[in-house]
Amino acid sequence: MSPELLVLGAMAAGLTLYALLGGADFGAGVWEFNTAMRATEKERALIYRAIGPVWEANHVWLIFVIVALFSAFPAAFAAISRALWVPLLLALVGIVFRGVGFAFRSYAADSVREKAFWGGVFALASTAAPFFLGAAAGAIASGRLEVAWNGDFRGSYFTGWIGTVSIFCAFFGVGICAYLAATYLTREALRADDPGLTELWRRRALWTGLWMGLLSATGLAIISADAPVLWEGFKTRAWPAVAASFVGGNFSIWALWRRHFTGAAIGAAAAAGSIVVGWCLAQYPSIVPPAITVESAAAPREVLWALLAAIGAGALLVAPSFVLLLHLFKGKRPEDA
Repeated sequence: MSPELLVLGAMAAGLTLYALLGGADFGAGVWEFNTAMRATEKERALIYRAIGPVWEANHVWLIFVIVALFSAFPAAFAAISRALWVPLLLALVGIVFRGVGFAFRSYAADSVREKAFWGGVFALASTAAPFFLGAAAGAIASGRLEVAWNGDFRGSYFTGWIGTVSIFCAFFGVGICAYLAATYLTREALRADDPGLTELWRRRALWTGLWMGLLSATGLAIISADAPVLWEGFKTRAWPAVAASFVGGNFSIWALWRRHFTGAAIGAAAAAGSIVVGWCLAQYPSIVPPAITVESAAAPREVLWALLAAIGAGALLVAPSFVLLLHLFKGKRPEDA
């Protein structure tokens, strides 16, 4: 297998992990936003306890994807940086202020006003980040960015990324985060031995899962009408991922209904991960369609092999550390951890 495909596969894996782990962290704040800051302190305590040990570590996957894109496909990195700097900057602001809100609210225990303010910052920023990341992904997937093969961008920085597919993906990204968070938090509430919160998050996960199923079908219709090249990729290369997402989503809803919450979390992760993998497969061999492909944007092979060696060495350090982190904070009951 060529080194550019190996790097691309590693990037797809990193993007999938960020969607499943970082997306669920965003989703916790999305639920704060959805409930208009009317969640009880008991709900908030569960959310903050669930994401507290891992929320910062999950950003390592996004950083990895950015560094790999810059190193392995510089023309694609240049095109994305020029064409999408507005939504990406807004997403970055959301990521930064989400962390600020999370940290400052934790240290504002003696002030109800400060806790409300920083909780609002956390909720709004947590919703804004996946919204604009989804918009950026949709703009790339639509194939309508006016980019050249060398990374130049000829469109409008402020409106060139706005379209039917990008707007849909913005809302879809927020919905996926909310669905993952609700499903994971159902399991967290069960582990915390809180029947009331378990049932609350179970109902939220069920309704969100049903809505996301309808939204997924709508998205396929939008893509078939507005992004014919991507639609052709879904029909020819990515249909197994679409089928896997359908099966995973339905299994998750069934498991929630039957109160098998670990199975529900696995099904939700499979459904969301298959969406990311399906996008990558449908868009291949383009990285930023229609002008920039894997072959045209790839760095020299010496650079790619060196990058793969660095990825392998880094994985030997990061993977065991991350598994240990999850084992310590997610593999035990909260009081034991």
